[in-house]
Amino acid sequence: MTTLATATRRTYVDRESLNHALSSDLVGWTVSETREVPLLTHVVPHRLGDIRLIELSGNPLGAMRGPAEISGDGDSYLGVLYQRSGSTLCTIDDDRVLVAPGEICVWHSERPVSFEMPEEFDKLCMIVPIARFESVLYNAETYAGLRLPADSNLATLLGSYLSTLTTSVMTRNGDTSSDAVDVTLELLGAAFRAQRRSSAISPRDQLFARISRYIESHLEDAHLSPTKIADENGISVRYLYTLFSARDLTVSGWVQQRRLLRCRADLDAADSTASITEIAHRWGLNDSAHFSRLFKASFGMSPTHYRSSRRLGAFEE
Repeated sequence: MTTLATATRRTYVDRESLNHALSSDLVGWTVSETREVPLLTHVVPHRLGDIRLIELSGNPLGAMRGPAEISGDGDSYLGVLYQRSGSTLCTIDDDRVLVAPGEICVWHSERPVSFEMPEEFDKLCMIVPIARFESVLYNAETYAGLRLPADSNLATLLGSYLSTLTTSVMTRNGDTSSDAVDVTLELLGAAFRAQRRSSAISPRDQLFARISRYIESHLEDAHLSPTKIADENGISVRYLYTLFSARDLTVSGWVQQRRLLRCRADLDAADSTASITEIAHRWGLNDSAHFSRLFKASFGMSPTHYRSSRRLGAFEE
């Protein structure tokens, strides 16, 4: 059986006490506070076997690990940072990464690292011995610096899991099966491997995927235009056109086709009481006659005929 330590929330208002609290969980830290606001940090330490998970929240502050702190470690670890709110400017060697709410990044205990929280924040940090990670993640130390963006499914799933682990699993008294540790490591390992595979995609392809997700989530906007899409994604309209033309697509044609597919899906619903006009308007197609022509050109029949055929088919079944 694996022992679960009951967590206690403590508040620290001086740097020495906070240094001691953070360093007592496997790895050493040196804390720096800002002049603008007083130090006020809430710490909830959790322990699941040889895995540590620390909840940190409070006023702006910084924390770093240099040669002196690293030399005091008893083992090598991977740190997994999940940013709940606020942000963290993470510097690993010469690489600087801004970890935004909902994002996850990975750091290695043997490499100098600093974290700067410039605003009120809430974050989770899991610390796992490298040897434990190696069972599910070959060459685990090479994953240091990996980042899971907030808009990715992987970050959403892992963030939800880590939050549940702290609020519902690690708050229980007594013993729990070591299965909880194994599942946690398996999930982290699988997510990190998947993120590394997706990171091999070219930056242009990643940008196109991001823009496609943006379009998909804004199809209801009747005013969705190439200019708005480009502005919201930080690129020029000309480059937006280039991204789509490289795939033999046009921006307007892509948006139109995605809207028509959404409309067809709504027409497929036998229990839908919405009119054809309401469905078209729902997906940003406000000219009913034009919508009917587009639908017929794409699917070979009018929206009215399509809905009738689908309902007749459902009735006959």
